[in-house]
Amino acid sequence: MSAGQPTRHHSVSSRSQGSRTSKSAGTTQLQRPQLDDIQNDFEPCAATPSYFLHAQRNVIFCLHHDTLAIERKFEQHKEDVLLIAADNVSDNGAGRLVVSYDAGQRAIVWNLLTGQEIARFDSYEPIKVAAWMRNGYIAFGNTQGHIILFDPKTSEHFSARTIYDPVTALAPALDCKTFAIG
Repeated sequence: MSAGQPTRHHSVSSRSQGSRTSKSAGTTQLQRPQLDDIQNDFEPCAATPSYFLHAQRNVIFCLHHDTLAIERKFEQHKEDVLLIAADNVSDNGAGRLVVSYDAGQRAIVWNLLTGQEIARFDSYEPIKVAAWMRNGYIAFGNTQGHIILFDPKTSEHFSARTIYDPVTALAPALDCKTFAIG
């Protein structure tokens, strides 16, 4: 490694099921956990100023922040929920609209206060990330490197190719035209 470049360090927790240590000739070699093992450790969740949202399989529980009492359950998904994003930025939905995405590649936009479904979006490719924008649109990032902008009011969407790797992080700018992606 040349001077000035950062060194990479890998750590493996004792909880990781896919990690193994083996001793040979006084050295310890660590095998990295499988990516699937890491992803299964996280449960989908989101928060608004008043509620905490948590998914268990295909049901999303809406809990009050103060008491953690269950306010309602959203049970419209047929498959396990993989992603939840709450609208905390737009003027239209501020704290009351939520999008959830399931293993069947279906995203459902719903009203947190009533439990009413607002719109549905079926994706062609698996979605990895969702972010609400100030104009009320939802930006989805998929495994093919596309950003899909979805308008819950009209159910219209359009897609733009960005990178040739999966979009796993997405942050829309205030102008709703620029994104930071990863």
